Amino acid sequence: MFHMPVDVNATFNVQGKIKPIYIRLEDEQHVLQTYKIESIIFSREENYAGISTLLFCCNILVGDCMQMINMKYHIKTHQWVLINN
Repeated sequence: MFHMPVDVNATFNVQGKIKPIYIRLEDEQHVLQTYKIESIIFSREENYAGISTLLFCCNILVGDCMQMINMKYHIKTHQWVLINN
């Protein structure tokens, strides 16, 4: 499993729930591109070896193709990582 740190723009509602809105990824030419998160398929809390995270499975539009991505938000460090299974 590969974990790559990424930039994410997110919002929080009045209950404190987080919702990712945009993600910035490097394209084939090594240029950073910003993609809007079109939909969140699911999200869930996970806890591995005492590390609390939120897992998000989302769809982004890359060109004309919808692409599913998985990313985790590390609650303690406030860091986002893209997961490639």
